[in-house]
This record gives sequence, structure tokens and C-alpha cells, in this order.
Amino acid sequence: MAYSMPVDAPAYQRPPFYYRGARSISVAFETDPNAVVDVLPQCLALSEPATAVLSFYEYPWTTFGPYNEAILTLLVEHKTKPLAYIQQIVVTTEPPMLAGREIWGFPKKLAAIDFKSERDMIFGTLERPAGIRIASAVVRPERPAQRLNGPARPAVSLRVIPSPEEHAERPSCADLIETIAEQKVIEGWEGIGSVSFAEHSVLDPWGKFPVKRVVAANYLVYDMTLGHGKVIERL
Repeated sequence: MAYSMPVDAPAYQRPPFYYRGARSISVAFETDPNAVVDVLPQCLALSEPATAVLSFYEYPWTTFGPYNEAILTLLVEHKTKPLAYIQQIVVTTEPPMLAGREIWGFPKKLAAIDFKSERDMIFGTLERPAGIRIASAVVRPERPAQRLNGPARPAVSLRVIPSPEEHAERPSCADLIETIAEQKVIEGWEGIGSVSFAEHSVLDPWGKFPVKRVVAANYLVYDMTLGHGKVIERL
């Protein structure tokens, strides 16, 4: 039996997955803690002050093939361990979407994502469907980052697989999973940035967390190895 479905023609291979020359921008902002209450699993505690991060990624070479990605995370803690809870995530191709959902529980969907540079700005845009702007971020790198390979918060996500049985009271699977990844930063820059959530969407509620104040913005170039995950809680 193959590692993934279809079992005679798997959609993706066994981890680890390799990334080379990845680029990302991230903008962290304080938000309203009351807006977070109904989206976090009960075993996670929101870090103070309430902080969300909007990030865009360009992956020119990976063992999934090239693709772009956008992620909205919340800074949280699990039994005092700092983590980054993935609230929303979209990609541009199917292989990383399938593997992300099935292995680590990343709630991935397909979307139109651009990662571009113009003058002194690097920016990302998210449209879903194409032509309907959901979110964007802009970063102007200004100075080398103080900490290139320091400890980062591991990602954590909730993998839910519904039961196929009509009257089942619980899903077949509800696991809180910490992602195991290694990142080697080649180049890191800090600067100023902004985020915008252009359209309110019930289907894609990226604008659920109001932007009170931008607290950090960065631009990174790095290599990454995306390994297995670790189940830290069964719900």
C-alpha cells in the first residue's frame, strides 16, 4: 500500500519535503482578542497581546513543484509552549494542498496568489475566486534582521476528518498537530509593512481579525525541510 491515496498512484510522497530559494513576507498585527474566541481549539491559549500574522510565500523550487502560498496565523500557547495556529491557508496547486490537509491538518484551499516586487516594496495578494481580492500585504525592507536563525514558533493546526457514517456524533479524526520543519535563512530583512482585507467573505473569512496596530514586518529568503508532524492533542 502506498503512503497516500490513491494507493496505486499516490498523489504525494512520504515526508520530508524540500524547499530551495523560498521567499516570504510577513506582517504581524495586534488584533481584538474577542474576535478569536470562537476559532481556537479549547486546548490552545491566545498569547498576549492578541497577535495575528499575515504571510505570503513564493516557492520557486520544491519537491511538490513550484507554487505560492498565503497563511493567516494566530500566536498561541499549548501548555506554555509558544506556537503559531494556522487559521487560514491557501495555495496555488493541488499536491501541497492534498498533502497539507491530509498529513498536518492544514486547512488548505486553492486560490490565486501573487508574490511580486515593485520599486522598494515587496507585496502579496490573495484572490478567491480570481478577481475578488480577499487579502494583501506590503513590506518595505529597511535593515538586516537582527535574528536570522533564532527559534521560531512551530506551526500547529487542527486536522478534522469527518465520519462517513450518517449518525456519527464525532468526526473520524480530530487531532491537534505540531509541524516539524527546519528552516535555514539565507537573507533576512526587517522594515515597515501593512495589511489589508479588501472584501468580507463568509466563505473565506480572512478579515475576521481587525487590524489594531502593525507590530512587525519582515522579508526572508530561505531553504526549508518540511518533515513529519506530531500529534499533541486528540480532541
